Amino acid sequence: RTLRRRSADPRRACEKRKAQSQAVSSTLTARESTSLGQHMPRTPLTGCSSARQERLCIYSLALHLRLFGDGHYRSGTFQNDLAKNLRNVALPATGVPLSVFCSCRPLALLFAWLLLPLAALVAAVRRPSSGGGSLGGAFASSLLSDWSWFHYWRLNCVLASYHALATSDPGYGLEDKQLFLAACERQGVAASPSLSDRAIVVKHRNEEGGLGLHTFRNAAHGGDWILQPALSNAPSIAKLLPPVAPLSTLRLVTASRASLHQRPAEASSLDEGGVEVLSACFRAGRAGASTDHSCVMFDVDVATGDIRRGTTSAHWYQLGLARARRCPLFSEGHTVEVHPDCGAPVCGEVIPDMASIASLVREAHRKLMPGVPLVGWDVAITAEAGVCLLEANLSCNFFRASFDERVYFAFAEALLGRLEGKAGRC
Repeated sequence: RTLRRRSADPRRACEKRKAQSQAVSSTLTARESTSLGQHMPRTPLTGCSSARQERLCIYSLALHLRLFGDGHYRSGTFQNDLAKNLRNVALPATGVPLSVFCSCRPLALLFAWLLLPLAALVAAVRRPSSGGGSLGGAFASSLLSDWSWFHYWRLNCVLASYHALATSDPGYGLEDKQLFLAACERQGVAASPSLSDRAIVVKHRNEEGGLGLHTFRNAAHGGDWILQPALSNAPSIAKLLPPVAPLSTLRLVTASRASLHQRPAEASSLDEGGVEVLSACFRAGRAGASTDHSCVMFDVDVATGDIRRGTTSAHWYQLGLARARRCPLFSEGHTVEVHPDCGAPVCGEVIPDMASIASLVREAHRKLMPGVPLVGWDVAITAEAGVCLLEANLSCNFFRASFDERVYFAFAEALLGRLEGKAGRC
């Protein structure tokens, strides 16, 4: 019936959807409320949250294909960005890097319309209880509504890519780490310290004849390298980790109402309440790792700083047939309470002064890039520089932290409605 009504008068239907999209944006940009969630109205477009999630799943996949050859704010084209970011990611138990399917549009179509549903069918057979007992229900649930961390990450990525393409918001330039640090210094936002030297020379203590010598030119002076003193975990963080763990950070994700404004200039008047912290995660680095990308991800209560149970996504990073054969198809969920490398209790501990950390990322989003919809902030609690930002990630990952999905899905749909209205699409 919906299809018949739409085909009967497409112009009227298009105008109606644009009007609804504008109504959503207008409501969300009202400034009298300080909570993002209070600005998420129910409209004829939105419906129940489960239907919205399923709609966004299909729309996100289609948008990946639509943007495939379009420009991208950091990688030249959206295709290039897909290939770079998916080269070490594989569907669990397959061993095939997803970047293989980003080499050309036909392969991307094959993955979207054949291989992905096939993977959902396999998951439904292996875990039929997710669909209420029936295979058909389990298949539909696996395909559309049983979202993993990967679904949220890809929706965040396509939101950022589409928004950057449609608005040319200058905030996307701060994905460049040097520009980000410079902007933090100008705006008085606490960030990791860096060196002002034009270049540094590093040489091995026992090499000679010019061997073992390397020169690094500072990005602040036109080079390619950001030169910074090494930072270490503050005692409150170090006690949760093995002695040889890397700098272990928090990932907080914020959302800005300014991204829903019709005119980017309006973003400059955004108050602090216009930015909301959606989630927080503590990435407890593994022993011997150089960075906390190898970690256990512990959920953190944004309001209190209480650390909850942790989990990993390691089964998504097993490349090659040998690893794929040993790889589980599903995650065990948030079951980890202690650090696996040293036995230190993590669940039940508290991140100190969480309110100040949340205030820092809200301030940074508001001052540095208010027009960017979602930002993932890497926050370090250090012995040398206290609490500071390391970088901003604009195609961000929640790292399996918990968040209010109702608010998130409504925000994503409202943003896409605004962008489609701006592009004149139906």
